[in-house]
Amino acid sequence: MRDQSRRVIAAMERDLIEETGIRSLKIRHNNILGYFIEATANTAKPLLSPPLSDTFRHRQTMANAVRFTTVELVGIEGRIATAGERALGLEQDIFNELAAGIAAAEAELLALAAALGALDCVTGLAEVAEEQGYVRPHLDDSTAFEIRGGRHPVVEQALKAAKSGAFIENDCLLGRPALPPRPAGFDEAVHARVWLVTGPNMAGKSTFLRQNALITVMAQMGSYVPARAADIGIVDRLFSRVGASDDIARGRSTFMVEMIETAAILNQASDRSLVILDEVGRGTATFDGLSIAWATVEYLHDVSKCRALFATHYHEMTA
Repeated sequence: MRDQSRRVIAAMERDLIEETGIRSLKIRHNNILGYFIEATANTAKPLLSPPLSDTFRHRQTMANAVRFTTVELVGIEGRIATAGERALGLEQDIFNELAAGIAAAEAELLALAAALGALDCVTGLAEVAEEQGYVRPHLDDSTAFEIRGGRHPVVEQALKAAKSGAFIENDCLLGRPALPPRPAGFDEAVHARVWLVTGPNMAGKSTFLRQNALITVMAQMGSYVPARAADIGIVDRLFSRVGASDDIARGRSTFMVEMIETAAILNQASDRSLVILDEVGRGTATFDGLSIAWATVEYLHDVSKCRALFATHYHEMTA
């Protein structure tokens, strides 16, 4: 009645035309009379005489028209006027009933939602692993970090979407070798705790750092990982200092933010942590930045003894 009042009035108008045989009869509305039945002066005479006058009550005579109402029209007008409030009341009653039902089944619904959420998560991970050729990582209590043929899960998808070619997989070998001993000197260097990652801009240093951090997170959350093989000793915490951002509101420059975050990493990283640092020391003079980067790497290696990837443009450090 609230939304279809025009259709209701039009249907009533058709019924009245059939009942009276007056083709010019109309149901109209104004702010003074509300809804009323109008017939021309020439055709209104039957409505003023019995038996139709018992149904049609005269309301107003105009120069060219006569207006009437009926008990049915008055009733419909009242229902239309109150339809919005009645509909809102019905909606509120239904909503309250639904809310009460939900409240009564709160524990069961929460358990169901949690189960569906967990199921959605693991099936989503399984689907991605199947579609993208991920492998099951091996996790243990060692300090191993051996990823063969690793890939960045997001960049790989972006390249596929842009049809820009396949992501070039790469290895990362930190900590102790996970496989049986190699010939003397074969893998001792590449299995150092800290890697200095060098190369020109746009060579993929940042991608390499983030890729290995993501693989670690995925492995420890129970997901398969984008690699050909992965052997990872459990990481207690993962620290990253990547990108360049300032905090002007607190009076901190880009360099200051970098130093605060680097200091937090050096103070908290343990021998079971994984640290990725991207061009620490770049926000100041060359030799000052080199000194900071050098000291940071030495501390991570000698004191923290953590597994770390350190991207840098300072060739003096590699020497």
